Amino acid sequence: MQIGSRLIKNTGLVFVSGITTKLFSFFFIAYAARVLGPGDFGLYALIGTITFLFSYFGNLGITPMAIREISKNKHKAHELFNHIISLRLALVMVSYPLLVLAVNLLGYREDVKGLIYIAGLSAILGTFSHSLGILYIAFERFKIPSLVSIVVSFLGNATNILVLYLGYGLKGIIWVALLESLLGAVVSGLWVRMRFLKYRLAFHSLVWNDLMSQALPFAILSFFQQAIMQINTILLSKLPGLFPGEIAIGYYNPAASLCKAALMLPDSLRQAALPTIASNAENLEMVKGIIDKSTHVLLIMIIFPLILITTFFPKEIITIVFGKEYLPSAPALTIMGWAYAFQVFNTPVNVALAATREIKKFIPWVILLFGINILFAVPLILYYSFTGAAIAFLVTKVIETIFRNYLLRTIWGIKRLEIGKLVKIIFPMTIIFVVLLFAYLGSLSSFRLFILTLVLYVVFLCFMKDIRQRFVAFIDKFRRRSYL
Repeated sequence: MQIGSRLIKNTGLVFVSGITTKLFSFFFIAYAARVLGPGDFGLYALIGTITFLFSYFGNLGITPMAIREISKNKHKAHELFNHIISLRLALVMVSYPLLVLAVNLLGYREDVKGLIYIAGLSAILGTFSHSLGILYIAFERFKIPSLVSIVVSFLGNATNILVLYLGYGLKGIIWVALLESLLGAVVSGLWVRMRFLKYRLAFHSLVWNDLMSQALPFAILSFFQQAIMQINTILLSKLPGLFPGEIAIGYYNPAASLCKAALMLPDSLRQAALPTIASNAENLEMVKGIIDKSTHVLLIMIIFPLILITTFFPKEIITIVFGKEYLPSAPALTIMGWAYAFQVFNTPVNVALAATREIKKFIPWVILLFGINILFAVPLILYYSFTGAAIAFLVTKVIETIFRNYLLRTIWGIKRLEIGKLVKIIFPMTIIFVVLLFAYLGSLSSFRLFILTLVLYVVFLCFMKDIRQRFVAFIDKFRRRSYL
């Protein structure tokens, strides 16, 4: 199978898995928001944020490094993986006391601390399960992990909804997550040993030192990248503002979680493209082609719709998904929509940077971005609460886009997009946005504005040559199959 076809197939598998799991999570989040209310829903987001950051100590950049190295050295996969899974488990278990210390230093309530401790144990078990997925990704075998992800997501979210329905609340969700993580670790561990590779725990100081030295740039980058994504939640929990911390998070999280749904296709592309770019890093034309084509697709299929929806329909989206109780989140949703549009735009560059050994050059820049986010977030949260946090996140993402495109030129020697190609996409997008803005300011009803938005977007797609050609090819292929 050609590289392009394989990349499209793998991206499709991961995307279908991602959109399915996100759909299951969507139903759970929408139900949980109504049952828990802004206060407990904010606590749930806070626990998830702290646990998510803790889980990165069990990774420390090892996953992308491992995918890159195993993709390049498949004949050494067995030996490499034995050390990789052992190293990850050692790191996450050693880091657990740091989680306990950090939670106590932050001064949260005793009941919140207990729930975070339990969630931390789930993260340790999850580290083992996720480590097994490295093998499938490195060998570009995405079918099995995609199917497993769908099944696990369905069972997990269905169980969580049942737990809330039975009245066990936030504590029930956290305890069930621990049981699910334990079951997932056992099942996935046995499956990989029987079907893929008979791994075993291994320790060799020289190998571990080499792995850590290669993973360290990824570790620093991944930590600060995720810290930028998550730190505002922690700041909202501790800084005084217009709303109590738990309520502020309860209003901030709906906007963030909705916009994160736009990352499904970019995340699928990132997982599928990393081993491809890593194993073909010497072919700059191929790398540039992947970046160009993926940027075009993301602009047309994700970024533009995300901007339109969050700009013109924030109240309607919040009301439908979370209920009228969360309507204060609407302005934050608009701001976060633009912020995540920049996040999506950066995805192809992120993949290219992760596939090179020169990734360490980005470390000072990502630390600077983290400082910029803090610099803006603290005063804005004090004055504008969760809306200020959203503004700080947007400013950070704009600056991040400039930095990453600069690094793409300096490390890979690749220019992101030619002006001519960019204008062909941005110009009609701008015209449509201006037309909709005038209609929105003219007090057009939400229903009519939605119809107008849908019509203009379809017309926009028809004028895009690549989309039109793909659609015609799909119809032609479908007809030929029907004749057979």
